[in-house]
Amino acid sequence: MKILWSALALTLLVNAAPAFAKGAAKAKKGASPAADPNAAVAKTHGGKLWILAGPLPGSEGEDLAKWLSSHPSSTEVAKKPTEERWSISYVAVMKSLPAKGPMTINFFDKKEPRTLVAQDSSQMPGGDSVVFQEPYDIDVNNGFNKGHTYIMRVGQLIKGKFKTYASGEITLK
Repeated sequence: MKILWSALALTLLVNAAPAFAKGAAKAKKGASPAADPNAAVAKTHGGKLWILAGPLPGSEGEDLAKWLSSHPSSTEVAKKPTEERWSISYVAVMKSLPAKGPMTINFFDKKEPRTLVAQDSSQMPGGDSVVFQEPYDIDVNNGFNKGHTYIMRVGQLIKGKFKTYASGEITLK
């Protein structure tokens, strides 16, 4: 009789295991991901791009919101006459989380907004925060000209189309 009860218990356990596993998987799926400390920043500054001639602010949350509020989103950047590039850093604040994958930066001349001047993909993947920060070099050999204003758009190529998450203007002096 003990053998019969053991066999029955073992059969029930084997048959119930997939149901328990499915329940555990659903619980994991329903669990919310770690909260982005910059979610509040996205509500007030989402869709904007800050371009800096200096280093990145390196802060998150409320400190970043204060920094963004105290700095203009468009800027003028100068270079030395002997240099061939303008070194910048940018902070892109998106309205919502981007898809996982590389971020793409597009530059358009403000006078000809439909003509793409340069495009570059970042090695830093997006998808885990609404704020994307990175340094970048704007090179004269890539079609950039002193005295021009450019529209910079940060986004991703999704199914062959560019989705813009944040944009801003930069004037090269």
